[in-house]
Amino acid sequence: MIFEHELPQGSKLYFDKSAKLKRDIENLAVQILYENGYKEIATPTFSFLAHQDDFSNRNMIRLSGEDNHQIVLRYDSTIDAMRTITKRISRASHHKKWFYIQPVYDYPTTELHQIGAECLDSQGLAPVMCLSALIVNNLGLEPFLQICNQKIPMLCAQHLGLDIQAFSNPNIYALGQREHFLKELIQTHTKEDLQQTLKNAPNFLRDELESLLECASFCEYQKIIFSPLFCAPGGYYKGLFYRMFLKNEVLVIGGSYTISQTPSCGFAIYTDSIVTNLLKDTTRS
Repeated sequence: MIFEHELPQGSKLYFDKSAKLKRDIENLAVQILYENGYKEIATPTFSFLAHQDDFSNRNMIRLSGEDNHQIVLRYDSTIDAMRTITKRISRASHHKKWFYIQPVYDYPTTELHQIGAECLDSQGLAPVMCLSALIVNNLGLEPFLQICNQKIPMLCAQHLGLDIQAFSNPNIYALGQREHFLKELIQTHTKEDLQQTLKNAPNFLRDELESLLECASFCEYQKIIFSPLFCAPGGYYKGLFYRMFLKNEVLVIGGSYTISQTPSCGFAIYTDSIVTNLLKDTTRS
């Protein structure tokens, strides 16, 4: 039996205070993004399955469209936005900075509201990372900024002859017993830690550790932590990436990637998580 007040699990309802808060968050983000040269794009809610990078993704919500083409609800704004910009919009506009405010959908009934930005033809992550930090800080939140580099665990896995998944499980500390440099990487959290690790690191890791340190040097942010062996969520972050989190809840994810043969950087702000945290603060006060 389904009661009239029930909602499908994973769906979102905003009203009164929460609806106003969500709109205020979006308005502030829009203002900052426009001031930094970004233009808005809204991608279709529906996409052709054939246009998705990973047909095996079970989280996609699928249905049949016209002429029996397989259609999916938008499950990743970055992939859809990058494809649309590079394959369609580029005919009429050569603009490189775009943002969107729209939900994505996971199977079976989960909707996630996001504020996202993509900066095309750029592999300089620092300006994008600092921009997302500026937005979050202007909302009155001070999450931790965790900076990572996917190439480091990949190179370590190759060096040890292991699958990259070995760095994704809780037994990563056991790896520290195999090589001393791995133990140092596991214990690296601060800028000072990273500088010391860099001095002792094997040659095959030096460039990537230096890029990690360089990325952080451009961002004047107090609560930075480094996680050299942390593996990227999702499939398209192959180099530098970052997360912003508060009390174990992720508020922002961003990084560098190449989609449609275009090296770019971008981020997604998880609006739902931001609203939840701000509502908690207003309730306490």
